[in-house]
Amino acid sequence: MQATLDRQQALDRRLVQQCFNKLAEDLSMLLDRPLLCSQVEVARARQRVAGEKAVHVAFRFGVTVDGTLRHGALLVPLPEAIAMACYLMMMADDVVAARRKDRDMERATKDALLEVGNLIGGSLDCAVREVFPRRTSTRSEGCQGLKSGFAPAFPRTADEEHVVARATLALHDFPAFDAWLMLPAIEGVEPGDVSS
Repeated sequence: MQATLDRQQALDRRLVQQCFNKLAEDLSMLLDRPLLCSQVEVARARQRVAGEKAVHVAFRFGVTVDGTLRHGALLVPLPEAIAMACYLMMMADDVVAARRKDRDMERATKDALLEVGNLIGGSLDCAVREVFPRRTSTRSEGCQGLKSGFAPAFPRTADEEHVVARATLALHDFPAFDAWLMLPAIEGVEPGDVSS
């Protein structure tokens, strides 16, 4: 029993690390600014995570596991989400620094946020398939603004477990921030899923 639990925890850690590595790699390239990841913590939880002390953007996604659609989200503080959208629109660093303070967004920024969500969905699809080949697919389901202390809305059952991870990220020269990733827990380990 303990060996199975240890193996599942190792698989959860591998899945989360793969996701954050792929997100950092892809977004660094597409935003033309470095996105660095450190200090990843992983656990299982039945509750959805809420961003604390600030407004967050939840980039929501659906993960189809063995034909069943489940849901998750990546929570990023609003200033960082705006910076990603602005860099996607190829704005200069000084403009992005000023725009990070925005609380109301015009249509172009909202559209860019949706495109960032699509990029995140694509990165997660690649990362999850690396760990669970042939069993999964992942796609973006849009984004949602969240007041401090509010969790993202997506369908789930009361006893559904998620792999919940917190990572410290840093975009370009801006201060580091915490991002939260909620992935549907994928049970079962295929041969070769976890390196020995």
